[in-house]
Amino acid sequence: IMTREQKTDNLILVLMALGAVVFHILLNGRYGFHRDELDFIMNARRLDWGYVAYPPITPLFARIGLELFGESMRGLRVLPAIAQGIAMVLAGLMARDMGGKRNAQLMAAFAVFIAPMSLSGGTLIMYFAFDYLWWVLAAFFLVRLLATDDPRYWLGIGAGIGLGMMTKYTMAFWVIGLIVAI
Repeated sequence: IMTREQKTDNLILVLMALGAVVFHILLNGRYGFHRDELDFIMNARRLDWGYVAYPPITPLFARIGLELFGESMRGLRVLPAIAQGIAMVLAGLMARDMGGKRNAQLMAAFAVFIAPMSLSGGTLIMYFAFDYLWWVLAAFFLVRLLATDDPRYWLGIGAGIGLGMMTKYTMAFWVIGLIVAI
């Protein structure tokens, strides 16, 4: 059962993440497409189970963006902005699970917002935007597992790893780190 304070903290985290998403959407229409984004857009038009350089999730998200928004630069970058917002909320919740109060949760979410990899990931339709989210998601479920000792969180860890491997193969480094830690 969540306390009233936890519900308020959750609301603040969600509002902070929504602010970050709106920030990205408003400013993501500048400077034209990055050359790698053009590759993802091209692959989004011809979806496949994998490509030479990367697995299929990012072109799938680019295809969703194309279907929803057409070739709008701002529209195609909505999903990466949302991914960063979700990572912000998860970081705040991890801080809570580690004993942090509201200020620690907000600081963790803000740190995710301003971290260079996350900040640039929220502005481009590229694999590292979603790869970052899956790393944070797997870490979130790992922290929950450690905080509650509930073995069901292994399913969340597995889902994060699976989505990560379908986005970018560097998720294998996270898995190796987890194995070494265990």
